[in-house]
Amino acid sequence: MVFSMLPSVIDTSKLPPGFESAHDKVMATHFKEKSRHKDIIENIAEVIQMGTPAYREESENFLYPVIQAILAQKTIDAVYHTQSRNETTERKIDPYFLVPRDQRFYLIGYCHLKNEVRTFRLSRFRKVVITNKSFDKGDFTITQYLKNTWSIERGEEHIHFKVKFSPAVARYVKEEEMFVRPKMTDLADGSLLFEVTVNHEREFLNWIFQYGPEAEILEPKAIREKVKEQLERWTTRYR
Repeated sequence: MVFSMLPSVIDTSKLPPGFESAHDKVMATHFKEKSRHKDIIENIAEVIQMGTPAYREESENFLYPVIQAILAQKTIDAVYHTQSRNETTERKIDPYFLVPRDQRFYLIGYCHLKNEVRTFRLSRFRKVVITNKSFDKGDFTITQYLKNTWSIERGEEHIHFKVKFSPAVARYVKEEEMFVRPKMTDLADGSLLFEVTVNHEREFLNWIFQYGPEAEILEPKAIREKVKEQLERWTTRYR
């Protein structure tokens, strides 16, 4: 930016011969590279296929402008729909990171409306416009922000789970790609004792449920009882 403005802020008569020609060549190369960079991002955004929410016939893909804004560290003007409150709001967001989880993308960034870092589901954006305002992430780290977060939903608790997986699925559990590092112990009968601490129970339980009766929650006792009650209600539903 400084180099591009140089001819307009100094006495060009004092510059060496050929400066203008050299300046034009450098700026032409810069804009060519910038255009190439833009094309690469567009191609990446087109290659990544995103789904459409079941309740909407069409869903605009904001992946490209969001990636652009993250790389350029530019604030975005956005219209966002909060599903839990069925509410649409206008927000200014400093986009920090784009995180893929469970076949969808989430944007993690500083929300000027709430004055804190928030997580936004990309498919819930209704509008995204890149502004000229730059931002600085400061000392924010994605590792610390998502510490003990099983997938994307963050909580304030520290829940230590102990789960026993049967020999039939133990090897598949070991192959799972996880964002939280568990402690895994092989048991004599071929089963697997799985221990992990998470800050929110819902997403972890959803992951456990995919293994059905091959996974048994041993601890915490309160959640074990809650799952038992849920299974009883489920059984009643199918009678």
